[in-house]
Amino acid sequence: MSDQLQPSDRETPEVITEVSVSEISVERTGSLPARSEPKAGSTLSRVALGVGVFSLLFAPVFGVGIVPAIVGIILGHIARRGEPVSRIRATIGVGLSYVALVIGTAVLVLVALPIVLAFLVSTGYVLSD
Repeated sequence: MSDQLQPSDRETPEVITEVSVSEISVERTGSLPARSEPKAGSTLSRVALGVGVFSLLFAPVFGVGIVPAIVGIILGHIARRGEPVSRIRATIGVGLSYVALVIGTAVLVLVALPIVLAFLVSTGYVLSD
């Protein structure tokens, strides 16, 4: 019990008689530009990317993806003139469209054309004597 302080043993608190506050002034000599939201890109670049994906999906189906691939290439090259986000999206769309064009052409030449020629020969329209 001797460890506890008795009310008479407590020190008296120090009395603060003066408080000094210095004034801080802020001067604005210029202004920061307003923070803008990042741009989402142009609609044309989104369409070029969508057409590129579509043409790549349908390229192996007897060359059906060739026409959308050509459209995607044209739209993508037009959309690459925009802001950086649009350029990235449009470049990916152009790349997918070129790949779809190559795959679709290969499928058309190596698969669909021989099937059509075989049909025409079997019906007598081609190579008939």
